[in-house]
Amino acid sequence: MKAALFAAAAAAALAPCAAHAEPGLAGEVYGPTVTAGETEVEVRAGFLNGGDADGEWQTKFEVAHAFTDWWRPALLAEWERETGDAEFTAFAIENVFDFTATRTWPVHFGAYAEYEWAEEGPNELELKLLMQRERGPVDLRLNLITARVFGDGPEDIWEFGYAAEASYGWGDDFRIGVQGFGDAGTDDDFGLDEQAHYWGPFTQVELGHVGGGEVELQLGYLAGFGEAEADGQLRMKLEYEFRDSDD
Repeated sequence: MKAALFAAAAAAALAPCAAHAEPGLAGEVYGPTVTAGETEVEVRAGFLNGGDADGEWQTKFEVAHAFTDWWRPALLAEWERETGDAEFTAFAIENVFDFTATRTWPVHFGAYAEYEWAEEGPNELELKLLMQRERGPVDLRLNLITARVFGDGPEDIWEFGYAAEASYGWGDDFRIGVQGFGDAGTDDDFGLDEQAHYWGPFTQVELGHVGGGEVELQLGYLAGFGEAEADGQLRMKLEYEFRDSDD
C-alpha cells in the first residue's frame, strides 16, 4: 500500500512551478517527531480572500512514511491558482529528520529539507529548523525557514521566513490554537518589517477511525498583516494516518 501511495504522488510530477506564493496557504507548521512505521496521507489547502490576491488558492497532496525513528521522507504535489486558471505547479521530495537525542530536552529539535522541481521557472531548495515543546496538553512549535532558487539566472540570495503554532488539546480528539506564517526578507535585506504575515485561530478534530488508521480535520482562518496581499486566508488540512501492522 505504501508503494502505491508513493507512486500516485510521483505520477503527478508533470507540471510547471508558479511564482512565489503568500506565506501560509497550504503550508504546515512541522513538528520534529518521527515515529517508525507511520504513514501519513494529507491534503492541505489555503484560500485567499480580499485584497489584491483575492480568489487565489494553493493545494498540496502529500504522502509520507517513516522508515526509521529519525527519518520520514515524503512525496508532494502542488496545485495553485494565481492570476489565471488553476494549474499543477510543482513536485517535491521532502525529508523530516528527528534529532532523537533532543527528545528529552526542554525543546525538541529536528530538521526539514525539501527540493522542488519545476518545468517553468527555477527549482527550489527549502530548509527548516524544527522546534517543539510539549507539556501536557500544550504544544508549542516554531519553524525557521530558508529557501533558495536554482535554475537559469536565479538571484543568488537566500529567502527567510517562519511558521509558528501554539495549541491546547483535550485528549487526542480535539485541539484549538493559533498559527502564524510570515516572511523575513533575504540575506541582503533581513527583517520582519515590511513583510507579509498571517496569524489567526485554528481547530483540529479527529473525525474517526478507518482501516486501523485515524482521520483528522484541521480548519483555520488567518488575518493578513504588514505587506500581505490578501485580507486573510482560510486553511484546511485533511489527514489520514496509520502504522504498519507489524510495528
